[in-house]
Amino acid sequence: MDWVWTKSAAKGTARMVLIAIADKCPDDQCTAYAGTTMLVQRTNAARSSVVRAVDRLLASRELKVVKEARGPRGETVYCLPHAIGHVRTVPEVSAFGGPQSRPVANPDRSENETPGGSEMRPEGSQNETPRGSDLRPQNAYERKHQAEQQPRATRSPLIPELHPLGDALAAAGVAVRWTLGLGEQRDVFQLVKAHGVEALVGLAARRTTLGTEAKPARYWLKVWSDLDRAPSAQPGPNVVPLRAAPAAYTDNLAAGLALLQAQKEGTAP
Repeated sequence: MDWVWTKSAAKGTARMVLIAIADKCPDDQCTAYAGTTMLVQRTNAARSSVVRAVDRLLASRELKVVKEARGPRGETVYCLPHAIGHVRTVPEVSAFGGPQSRPVANPDRSENETPGGSEMRPEGSQNETPRGSDLRPQNAYERKHQAEQQPRATRSPLIPELHPLGDALAAAGVAVRWTLGLGEQRDVFQLVKAHGVEALVGLAARRTTLGTEAKPARYWLKVWSDLDRAPSAQPGPNVVPLRAAPAAYTDNLAAGLALLQAQKEGTAP
């Protein structure tokens, strides 16, 4: 196998076929039996590709058929003639480690610095370097990672002006994912000022099916924006006519309005 890796000129499937046969060679005679089915399984190649690869190897004389021998099931016996007598050469220094490998020098470390940190230096050493993430500047990735680890409960997703709307929606059973930017939240607040919390909650409750997953606030922003395009014949700027809604929606809306009224009166739990 070492001869195939280091000396063979075979490429692609032919190289894999040669490796598969070399792996079965039991001794330094570099001879092994190998059927086409076995080579197909080992190389994970098509049968026709394996047959062509064997033909190329025979033509290049890196593989030879031992005509007078057969495997236990009639398999062809092959020989790698150029691998006979090959001796593996071991470099003095291996780039991938090993018994004779040496540690790679760090160009950023001074010659008198002991690898392993300050705990590996003798007592009384004066060239110790402070350690710990709090004693060195953080890069941008570390700052972002640390920010993501902060508890989300300490971050309010809503501006204070939208807290009454958020509470009323939650009380009415309308689950919302508040992922709006600051400008979009201001747009929602303008809709609250124009139409009132009751109108926005009522519209959301009529379009919500109990038990459904939370919709993003950007979806509700588009729904609520339709209120600005309502016919001018409606009675008053803050009144939105409500169509008949199922009893479950009405109960949710009533609960939300009751909570809003309790907050105004200071009696909310």
